Amino acid sequence: MEKDKMITDSTGVTIVISRSVFPGKEKEYEEFVRAMVSFASTFPGNLGITTLIPQQGKSGIYHVVFRFKDTASAEAWENSETRKKLTELANQFSRHERQAATGLETWFTIPECPQIAIPPHWKQAIVTTIGVFVMSTIFIKLMAWLNLGWNFYIENLIISALVVISLTWATMPFLNRIVFRKWLYK
Repeated sequence: MEKDKMITDSTGVTIVISRSVFPGKEKEYEEFVRAMVSFASTFPGNLGITTLIPQQGKSGIYHVVFRFKDTASAEAWENSETRKKLTELANQFSRHERQAATGLETWFTIPECPQIAIPPHWKQAIVTTIGVFVMSTIFIKLMAWLNLGWNFYIENLIISALVVISLTWATMPFLNRIVFRKWLYK
């Protein structure tokens, strides 16, 4: 079963369900959303639910955004039998839409919902450059300090891998969520 997109930050966990509704099946989708919201609103740890629909007269992707207080609450929701049954029901009149991030991004976009904007690319580039500069400097100095005498290309490959790994799981989440959050989304 497809998992919904889950985003974790210091204020809790957000789960985004995105679905393309089959033509003529909008009523069934609305009933599904009502049932999903009714169940989720009483679920332990739920902080709120938002629904986003395409503009009137336009087809598109529908979204339901859930906020939970912590990962345990969100995972309990994701693994609940009622949610699984409702998702199976929704598969009869809609298709689950999946969005994958590159790993360097901590923001996400919802297609056809211009009211939720991502930071400008120039701001993303500045924050990424800072992260790459800091991490590559650390790893270059570390390799020089270790003085392993390895081939330039092998050292460069190792440094590149360390920079990418540190950016993906540590540096960029820290810079985007803590250091530059207000500036990025201003």
